[in-house]
Amino acid sequence: MTGHALIDTSSDAEVAALAGSVRLAFFTPLHENLSLADRKATFILGTVGLLLTVLLFFLQSIVTLARSPWAPARILFVASLIILIVLLAQAARLAYRGFVAPFPPVPGSLAYFRNIVTLSRDAYHGAMAALDHKAALAAVLEYNYSCSLLSAAKFRAVNGALRCIRVAILLWMLLLAVIAAYG
Repeated sequence: MTGHALIDTSSDAEVAALAGSVRLAFFTPLHENLSLADRKATFILGTVGLLLTVLLFFLQSIVTLARSPWAPARILFVASLIILIVLLAQAARLAYRGFVAPFPPVPGSLAYFRNIVTLSRDAYHGAMAALDHKAALAAVLEYNYSCSLLSAAKFRAVNGALRCIRVAILLWMLLLAVIAAYG
């Protein structure tokens, strides 16, 4: 079966009318947004791990400062440490939530792999051959819309994690300076 057998040339005017929409729908690089959000999320998770690992390297000094006889310094140090841990935990939670965000449902669209896998090979070929230009465009538009929803959800979570990590890095550097000076 060649690709030409699936094209109905009786509706050339309809195809010409849809050409611009079809080009835009089929060649919009939505997947790049999904992978960019995932890369940012993994970067944040790695950064959280690195910050905690470096902090744990100075655990003996941290314990010494947390047991300081001067109460105001001890309270400020421990409070800063708690705030740092909360910020890092929140950044990790948001980054992970963005990384594992589920794909929204794409009802009936043959552009979505989970809908395709429910069909047999012959049923899939038959369903694809039965699509007209408008139905194919509608299926791709549904898929693109779901990709956009997922991208927006991922970036919302990742951007929240980035806000947390920015503050956490500043606080982490301050704590390391205190540890280096007094620990």
